Amino acid sequence: MNRKKIIYSILKEIDKGNEPKKEDYELEMEQWGEIASLIKNEGYATGINVLYADDNVYLVIYSSPKLTIKGIDFLEENSGWAKTYKGLKEVRDWIKP
Repeated sequence: MNRKKIIYSILKEIDKGNEPKKEDYELEMEQWGEIASLIKNEGYATGINVLYADDNVYLVIYSSPKLTIKGIDFLEENSGWAKTYKGLKEVRDWIKP
């Protein structure tokens, strides 16, 4: 799992006004929660919450997420991926190592 590519894709989708979903990426709930927590904790986007039950990810909520300046910088720093990123329809193949 290439976390940076997944983060890039999620931020790109947020920037387009889309709400990314776990099913788009074929991730387990723990992986989805880990990525969402990284995005939130690194300050790349707002409007993201990860809820836990018994130390396990219970729910990941994207509530009108918005990119921060750090998130915009992340997209710009990894702009080389923009040429190959085709959107959510092909994201599973794109994120494979």
